[in-house]
Amino acid sequence: MNSMRFLVSILLLCLSTPLWASVISEVKSKIAAGDLASADAIADEFCRNNGPNAECANAVAWLARGALVMGNREQERLYLERAKKMTGDLAGKVRPEDDYDLAIALGAEIEVEAKLLADQGATDKAIALLKTELNHWKVWDIQARIQKNLDLLTLEGKPEPLLEPGTSGKPVLLFLWGHWCSDCTDQEPVTARIRQRCAPKGLMVVAPTRRRGDVNGKEATPAEEDAEIERVWKESYAGLASVPHPVDQAAMLAYGVSSTPTLVLIDRAGIVRLYCPFRLSEAALARHIDEILR
Repeated sequence: MNSMRFLVSILLLCLSTPLWASVISEVKSKIAAGDLASADAIADEFCRNNGPNAECANAVAWLARGALVMGNREQERLYLERAKKMTGDLAGKVRPEDDYDLAIALGAEIEVEAKLLADQGATDKAIALLKTELNHWKVWDIQARIQKNLDLLTLEGKPEPLLEPGTSGKPVLLFLWGHWCSDCTDQEPVTARIRQRCAPKGLMVVAPTRRRGDVNGKEATPAEEDAEIERVWKESYAGLASVPHPVDQAAMLAYGVSSTPTLVLIDRAGIVRLYCPFRLSEAALARHIDEILR
């Protein structure tokens, strides 16, 4: 189950197409279509024209994830080795916290290597690798991705890592979101209907979020970003208007929110019953919730 969710989370990441880095968007689009050969050709042409820069490394790291999703283990290893060589060279010249592409490439390498170990039945080694790398990196984009993969392998059935105020002894659905996230606004109607139906049975919904230092791609102060968070919440999350939505960096990191939305379901005893770092249908979410409300 955890391994399948690990795979699905990566596939859904492939389907997401941010505005930055057109070559990355093109590579991800081809991977989402199952066309690894075309993705490889696009990345190869870019790297030939631009050299082994951070964007090239990121593109190759996406190829490794694409090969992982498609079950092509030989190509996966080759792409992983190539990406690691590039990021190793680049990390000696550029700080990952100063280069988004480099940070994402590094996180992807760790993700793919851990998945390879888990697929080979070496889950303990995969967990050990993730824990070691988590202690090593202090960059949000790397830490959150590592924590997400660690949570996918270990979190369900375990006590919640971070208790939200006022939730002790209650069944809780955490809806972890971002003001920049269109998938989060698409998840809102589902979450609102679930809350309307299940709140009378005791379910509490909490929606932690975080700052990332910008508003619409422009650098912003904490106060400016907090105002944007409230604006977006009021305009796009009307069905959850009364739901607590704290700015909680610790929760976002503990639950590995490298992708949004992330859904976490916790029972009355504080045990995590569902960890889902992607959108979920109302029927699927309701099944899990109904189980803990019985």
